Amino acid sequence: MSDLTGQPELSDRLSQIPKNEPFPVVGLVIFFVGMVMVAYGITALWFGMREVMDVGGYCAEGGPYVVRQHCPDGAEMLMFTGIPIGIIGLFIALLGGAKSAKGAAGLLLLGWPALFISLGYNFIDYAINPPEGMGSTAGWWVCGILFALMGLPALAGIPMLVKAIQPERRNAVLAVFLIAAAAGVVIGIQVANAAD
Repeated sequence: MSDLTGQPELSDRLSQIPKNEPFPVVGLVIFFVGMVMVAYGITALWFGMREVMDVGGYCAEGGPYVVRQHCPDGAEMLMFTGIPIGIIGLFIALLGGAKSAKGAAGLLLLGWPALFISLGYNFIDYAINPPEGMGSTAGWWVCGILFALMGLPALAGIPMLVKAIQPERRNAVLAVFLIAAAAGVVIGIQVANAAD
């Protein structure tokens, strides 16, 4: 609004002065914890999938029937921790991203290509180098190519996701995102090595 002289009212001018918002340390910590969990979840799933593929791509445990192919010891633990921890971490990271900066939570969309490209890689790797005694790997080729096609195009959105982050907090958010992702992968590798 303006007064009769065409000058903006004092309240309008004051609202345009940048406010010194406190740095969102709590939001970044929550974002970090959630991202570590998401990265661990994807990593554990990747290693668990490889364990199952080592025995031909299928296995079972328990039940009233005779089990033909038992699951490797580490596969169950990796799958049963990776999936729920990754999903819970996604919600925690969404909350932390929302508290950290505008647009920060959008980085979680990169979980889509991370998941599909990594699992697609497993399918293609095992189609090229199948376990001993494995017959046709045509199904693994199909799955690998489909997973790659579902994940690779999403990488084109990275510049847009980065640009959408609040500029004055972008570097901090990206640093937390990358460090947390690396930490989650390292923890996943350590857990997978311990499970063997």
